[in-house]
Amino acid sequence: MGTADLDGASGDPATRAWACLVAAFMTQRAVWLAASQEEGLTPPQAMSLMRLDRDDPPRLGDLARFLRCDASQVTSTADRLEERGFAERRTAAGDRRVKELVLTPAGRAAQERLRRAFLAAPAGLADIPEGDLRVLARVAERLAEGLDAELCRAFGLPVAIPEPA
Repeated sequence: MGTADLDGASGDPATRAWACLVAAFMTQRAVWLAASQEEGLTPPQAMSLMRLDRDDPPRLGDLARFLRCDASQVTSTADRLEERGFAERRTAAGDRRVKELVLTPAGRAAQERLRRAFLAAPAGLADIPEGDLRVLARVAERLAEGLDAELCRAFGLPVAIPEPA
């Protein structure tokens, strides 16, 4: 990415840095799409799978909120995850009207494959000098402090615990 590509962001270091990070993330989109397709899933289905936790299965309504979509779409997503053998619906213990989506062993294996693909470093990152990578890691950790804990868990990232005031 050349300087001309970021002319609008060149005056503000935060905007320029973010524009570069967004471009890096977006170049990984093809990797994420391919990983989802290899599992026979659409991107929203893959994100749903990433959210599943065997010990704390989400209710379908919670999954809809996580995906920011209508509950009817989660029904078709749950159907697809069940068809692939990645999840099973079960009645919630506290309310038989509510359904949870439980991760299966096959779903756990697919999650791990997706997580490896989603978290694979982009080409060229390993070529950056170690000192610069350490700085980048510190900056990324600072950015991660305010991230959505549910999203962090979905990708197997440690959930940032706020420092005591």
